[in-house]
Amino acid sequence: MLDYNTKFDRRESTTILDEAEIRGLVRSHLGGSEIESVSVLTGGFVNSNYRLVLPDRRSLVLRIAARPGALKKELRVLKHVQGAVPVPAVVAEDFYGPRPFALLEFIEGTLLSDGLGSLPAVDLTRVAFETGGSLHAIHSFDLGRAGWFDENFVFDPTFENFGGGLYEYICSNLVSGRVRERLGENLAACALEYVQANRDAYWSIPNSTRLIHCDYNLKNILIRKAGSVWKLAGVLDWEFAMAGSPLVDIGNFLRFEDELPPGFSKAFIKGYLSNSIGFPDNWRGVARLLDLAAMINFLDSEEETPKSFRTAVSLIAKTVGAR
Repeated sequence: MLDYNTKFDRRESTTILDEAEIRGLVRSHLGGSEIESVSVLTGGFVNSNYRLVLPDRRSLVLRIAARPGALKKELRVLKHVQGAVPVPAVVAEDFYGPRPFALLEFIEGTLLSDGLGSLPAVDLTRVAFETGGSLHAIHSFDLGRAGWFDENFVFDPTFENFGGGLYEYICSNLVSGRVRERLGENLAACALEYVQANRDAYWSIPNSTRLIHCDYNLKNILIRKAGSVWKLAGVLDWEFAMAGSPLVDIGNFLRFEDELPPGFSKAFIKGYLSNSIGFPDNWRGVARLLDLAAMINFLDSEEETPKSFRTAVSLIAKTVGAR
């Protein structure tokens, strides 16, 4: 069954704090409330997260920023989509001290990646459908431009053509540099030939300016049981969000489609299309082309991340048909 921990490394080391330091960090943001207990939350690959339980049994997430700029952007996006997408509310933020952090609402639930192997098929189908619908809600936000943005929705760079911009990014990394070195000459040449053969497909992708999550997959989706029914409870980890083609998120979610339970991806797509005018005929192929950019990004890491490298190399080889 699909296990993201075997496929990817943490991108940043975990920040280890003792309870005294945590209490000191957040005390002024709790309105006089004390903290009853602190526990480490696992699952994220970038930031460090702690669950804080307050005397009224309310729980908060203390999110220590590995990359302050990325956390600022994430908080801005959370506020932007609140009410339309199930996301944690931003309770407080502090970027002036020695450890930039945010306090977020704690959403009770189970990561969908953890529940994948234990839920009955009927529950998985329902959750997959809701997950598709939630992704469409994310894509309903039009940011007016395509590209990467900061916490003020200032774009840098802006893509005049989203697909073309990713095409140039992929090709430049396959021609030379550490991505080519990590792929090896033969696979890099094969991948470059494949991408260049699909140049027209990249450049013909509609220049969408929709909000995209860029890490929309089972490890960032919370589910919980409401009565006898499992429901989607929250969408987490927005630090990689940008504006562009919704097929980026579709490609990410279906990246390991052959490891998903039978019917799961079909229910996901059905849920997405329940509120959509539809996909282009070649949507699966385009989604795979766009997902190559994510694999290139993994291989372009300054740090050595062996699991992520192996996964990226394997997926690139599979996509381009290399043997």
